[in-house]
Amino acid sequence: MTRPPRPASARPAPFRPARLGLLLLVAGGAVALAGCLPSSQRELDRSVSAADSASVALAAAAPVDTLDVVWEASPALDLPTSLGWYGRGVAVVETQGGAARLLGADGADAGRVDLGGDYPYLAGVRGDTVVVLARGADQLRWAVPGRGVVRAVPAPPGATAALVTDSLMAVRTGGGSGEEAPPGAVEVLDEGGAVVARHALTGPPWRSIGFLRAWGGRLAALSGYRPVVDVLAPGAAPGAPLDTLALVGFASPQLTRSAQYVRGDVDEPPLLTSSAAPLGDRLFVLNLRGDHLRVDVYSRAGRLERVLVGAERSEEVYPLDLAVRETGGAFEIAVLLSRPPGLLQAPASRVVLYRWTPQPEPAPPPASP
Repeated sequence: MTRPPRPASARPAPFRPARLGLLLLVAGGAVALAGCLPSSQRELDRSVSAADSASVALAAAAPVDTLDVVWEASPALDLPTSLGWYGRGVAVVETQGGAARLLGADGADAGRVDLGGDYPYLAGVRGDTVVVLARGADQLRWAVPGRGVVRAVPAPPGATAALVTDSLMAVRTGGGSGEEAPPGAVEVLDEGGAVVARHALTGPPWRSIGFLRAWGGRLAALSGYRPVVDVLAPGAAPGAPLDTLALVGFASPQLTRSAQYVRGDVDEPPLLTSSAAPLGDRLFVLNLRGDHLRVDVYSRAGRLERVLVGAERSEEVYPLDLAVRETGGAFEIAVLLSRPPGLLQAPASRVVLYRWTPQPEPAPPPASP
């Protein structure tokens, strides 16, 4: 079992691979969570909230499509955590290795970018430049192939995730488990790393764990432990809180345990989703399952539109991150899957590029005369 990652209130301790390994095991071993605590030996209330119950009913009626595999790559990665598009290919950040591995349009090895260590996490890509948050050094770093780090600016102490686009720089701070966990917030930075606006995240600190994403003109703070996204509208006044967008139609075998945690019946919340990727008016959400890949597609209003499923996973590798782009009327979905080293278990990683071609919706039957 693992608790949600706990950022320090000041400078964060270096990220420990063992802690990430535990998180990965939680992500992939969701089906085993129900019986892993002593409290599971007694009869627990298995009811869920009315909103979760309605979401499950909606998900049961959602159309389901199967993802096609374009290519698979199994590079030797040193504790990968995040990925993003890089040209026609993909950049995968190795948090322990302190580098980004580049894969070409066909999944072949296309080189390596040195990120300078200090436990980097992907923040974005600008042209040929990989931008990362070095959590162990409280820095945002820009790095290019063959040159390594070419620029660095300070990040707020305790930043746990960052987003860098051509027009925006932001980090999230706070969050975590325990009574002393600081409230979560999103801080917008200028190009020199100075904070120009701070926006509070609503809800308990344990819910404020996840990546930052740009969704159209909005900034979205993901949550791994509840099916919600906190959204900052374009032009929001400095200090305005983020609005919470519920993902209506989210269904998971772990919603029961999530409700038990909220009621105080169990000590740990289950990880429901490890990442999401916006594209246009859609949000693609990794819905964690123990046996197959599942990506839920939501509208801009947060309503489930479609479920995408991949083949059964033959290895114990668990989805960590995804990136989505549209090409030729279809959608390409790159997914990073990994497992950490453990007792009698070697690490393994895989990047899979899927394609989804939406089918036209059937026309409604003509009205009766």
